[in-house]
Amino acid sequence: MSTLKFAVLGHPNEGKSSVVSTLTENERIRISPTPGETVRCNTFTIEVEDGATLEIIDTPGFQNPTATLAWFEQWQGHEAEMVDGYIEAHRNDPAFHHDLELMIPLKDRAGILYVADASRPLRESDRKEMEILRLIGLPRLALLNFKRDNRNFLPEWEEALKRRFNLIREFNAHQATFHQRMELFDALQHLVPDQASALKHIQNQMQENWQQRLQEAVSDIEAMLLRSLRHQVKLPFKETALLSDQQAAAIRKYQEDLKRFETQSRKQLRRLYRHDTLPGDDGEIDLVSEELFAEKVWKLLGLSRQQLMMTGLLTGAAAGVGADLATGGISFGVFTAGGALLGGIGAWIGAPKLGNKKIPFPGRRKWASEKVVVGPTKDPQLMFILLDRSLLYLFRLMNWAHARRDHETFLSGFSDEAGLVRAWPEHLRKLYVQWMKAHSKSGNGDAAILSRKFRNELTAWLSTQSREFSS
Repeated sequence: MSTLKFAVLGHPNEGKSSVVSTLTENERIRISPTPGETVRCNTFTIEVEDGATLEIIDTPGFQNPTATLAWFEQWQGHEAEMVDGYIEAHRNDPAFHHDLELMIPLKDRAGILYVADASRPLRESDRKEMEILRLIGLPRLALLNFKRDNRNFLPEWEEALKRRFNLIREFNAHQATFHQRMELFDALQHLVPDQASALKHIQNQMQENWQQRLQEAVSDIEAMLLRSLRHQVKLPFKETALLSDQQAAAIRKYQEDLKRFETQSRKQLRRLYRHDTLPGDDGEIDLVSEELFAEKVWKLLGLSRQQLMMTGLLTGAAAGVGADLATGGISFGVFTAGGALLGGIGAWIGAPKLGNKKIPFPGRRKWASEKVVVGPTKDPQLMFILLDRSLLYLFRLMNWAHARRDHETFLSGFSDEAGLVRAWPEHLRKLYVQWMKAHSKSGNGDAAILSRKFRNELTAWLSTQSREFSS
């Protein structure tokens, strides 16, 4: 199958490299506010499973549009030989290095994606660049990239572009979602109808790959939830230390472990969506990476108290985590929640209680094998919060354009209404509860069936969402 090629051209510092980075999902492409950083053509490839490829070529910006246009207007030869003639005529002139470099993919008859910052006034040099590309005669699409929130100059840009370009589209490379990238692929198929079938094939393969990634992301999240649901911390009991201090240490260890499970899951999600350079939990953080047991998190994520009651999950003093003193694997007491936490959101850790102590085996020291035990959790609210945080993080990744370099804001910008599971359909909430109950006990024959159903339902729900966050 032949390789399709599109060259990204335009004035220096208009966002060409940003467009290439987002279209190819390559966050390692150098993007700089300094004009002229790109001095040579760089080719980046979109390759699908059957070997079909699309090359997106990042080019230097125009440096001499006035002289270049004057040369093109005086050309007397065949139109198809114009670019070759220009390259030959300026081959030894260092002043035209950038202009010669950007002509190389046009010599190979690549389609043209002309990037323009329509948030600034139209200049005479812009008109000359457009005219150069019109004279070359290749299929060309203008991408309006608004670097600032200013649309006052859009009419004059559109008036100049519509005379010289086959298609005009708006495309913010720093905000573009996967859906918007697919819309651009639709436009490319109209731009080059003789290559539409090959482009459509690549687009379909990209969409299938996106769905596969979503399924894998759901599987990774389920694995983290299952690990958290069953997790237990056991610390040897020490006669010389206060029981309350030992219980507090076990709880801290339990919390740290759950945080570690989340961190590992998020790393896997970043790999799936090709965001390896994004920070983990650094920077200005809100909700998603705020401490799991922080009051703000419990107020905003998970289910409301009413939803918990309607689902039949909030009963009496249901314990968030059981913290028992165990002897030889036998539990002696329950570390229960001493009332509702955070204004009634759910039951959690309260005052510890130690039940009657026994010596399971005659002749052994009373505390020889006793342990302070925390977990596994019996609190559905914790599990709903863990799921909510994972879904918020996943949505952020799915909608984070690869051209963005403000990594410190990656996890900021979530509103107080950012939680997802409270808006779930009732059947999905109940399915998750069934999943929890099935997996809380080993040997449950329904667990595998419920896992498949839960993953399928969650993937289907995520596929219908278009939730986008901006910072």
